[in-house]
Amino acid sequence: MEGLFLLLLLILTGAQCCVCFFIGAKVGQKVSKGEEISLPSFNPLEAYRKNEAKKKSEEEQKKLDTIMRNIERYDGTGAGQEDV
Repeated sequence: MEGLFLLLLLILTGAQCCVCFFIGAKVGQKVSKGEEISLPSFNPLEAYRKNEAKKKSEEEQKKLDTIMRNIERYDGTGAGQEDV
């Protein structure tokens, strides 16, 4: 069991080294090209607001699509109409 844990730890450490190497290579290429390196800024509140706005616009678009389908299907009766 301990040998399996050691092997897993060795594999994970190797994978982490590879990932760090590629990240460093990418940053090095940007520096050699003269590009600005900036850390990504993560603002959870802004991400939440964007997600809520996206949900709201998708909901409105779905409602509008239903209304348009109802207009296309209208034949003078309520048959084939969807609830909005």
